[in-house]
Amino acid sequence: RLEYQPWPQALALFAAAWLARRCPAGARRRRLLGRIDLLHEPIGRGPCSLRAVRGRVERRWPAAAAEEYSLLLVDEAHHLYDNAASRAAIERLVGPRTRRLLLSDVSQAVARSIAYPAGAADVHFSEVVRCSRRIVAGAMAFQLGGEAKLLTRCHHESTGPPLRSFLFDAEREEDGG
Repeated sequence: RLEYQPWPQALALFAAAWLARRCPAGARRRRLLGRIDLLHEPIGRGPCSLRAVRGRVERRWPAAAAEEYSLLLVDEAHHLYDNAASRAAIERLVGPRTRRLLLSDVSQAVARSIAYPAGAADVHFSEVVRCSRRIVAGAMAFQLGGEAKLLTRCHHESTGPPLRSFLFDAEREEDGG
């Protein structure tokens, strides 16, 4: 069984629907969704199970208790492990044989020292699949990593449409901002 833990609820639902669309309808899709539980905000609600109903993915709380998850996939781990309550909720789902895959981007984190589980190996990705070359280049201004961030490249050759800037006036503190 897989426990998938994205931070925002919208990402959880998108990922579940994406998987379901790639699996033929019927028993095979039901088996796939029956092996995946989701834990998303609000974390305190606990994991939910998934099922296919008339072409849609539905969630049910609480999820059937898994004997032990074989894989715990935590997306946006820099947000979840930076919070003691969400970190504890995640770790309660880890069994002796549970493998963890934590997806994180330290450039998006508020804190720089996050209490990830001991013994985790760092893997650094340098190729972006879902964004155009212009988006990748624009994001470099916000990445951490010094010269290494210049190695990030786009998987495909799509330049993409021109980027547009949107500037907003910051509210002054006396205005309540």
